[in-house]
Amino acid sequence: MTGIATDVATGYYVAGSSWLHRRHPLTKLLGVLFVVVAVFLLPPAVSLPLLAALLAGIAIAAGLARSLLRSLRIPSVLVLSIVVVNALFFPGGRDVLLGVGPLSITREGLTFGLVSASRLLVVFVASVLFLFTTLADDLLETLVARGVSHRIAFVVLTAVQLIPRMQHRATGILAAQQARGLSLGGSLGRRIRTLVPLVGPVLLASLVDVRERTLALEARGFGARPGRTAYRVVPDSGLDRALRMALVIAIVAVIVVAITGVVR
Repeated sequence: MTGIATDVATGYYVAGSSWLHRRHPLTKLLGVLFVVVAVFLLPPAVSLPLLAALLAGIAIAAGLARSLLRSLRIPSVLVLSIVVVNALFFPGGRDVLLGVGPLSITREGLTFGLVSASRLLVVFVASVLFLFTTLADDLLETLVARGVSHRIAFVVLTAVQLIPRMQHRATGILAAQQARGLSLGGSLGRRIRTLVPLVGPVLLASLVDVRERTLALEARGFGARPGRTAYRVVPDSGLDRALRMALVIAIVAVIVVAITGVVR
């Protein structure tokens, strides 16, 4: 994506100094958790428009609107397939809107598909905003400092960096294959066949990379206890602590509202 740092160590981080960039990683994690809880527990007619508007405002205020719009092509196929499959094959659909040969689009299926796709899209946007504004190193240090197992923290860090690292390696392997005469043109079938020489090396290189990083971290005492020190300290302001308290209260309130059925 244009505008996103190409260094694989930073993941999808977009360099910036906005108010969202300056927030503590734990604050942003709680924000993502709040979005996930609200979007699935509150009625969609209430939660989806409000959360979509909130996330759009946050993206604009943080200067990430353009990067966010470019990222939406990632879930586009999945979102479209959710809508189409549910519209055509939703079980128990009675109100037929349109017949398509032996199939029919039902109001119930279309509604369910649109709601499910919208929920997925809202969660995706919240997660992407987190990745755009959080350095992987800061996330790792935050998790370890909060008492999370160093192994779990390493798994989270690896997940954040997985796709950028695979993209970086695939680009290098593709360039090497082209230098050896691999043709990328031709029909769709031929282009699909050109992926075969790439899949094996990319997967193998990814496994080797994880092993090498694990050995390097262990050699540097990554899991040492007690007395471990960190080379970087993630600042935690009073505003962040207040925001985390507000988010915890908001998450509990959403759960209570969902259980009691106050909002329908």
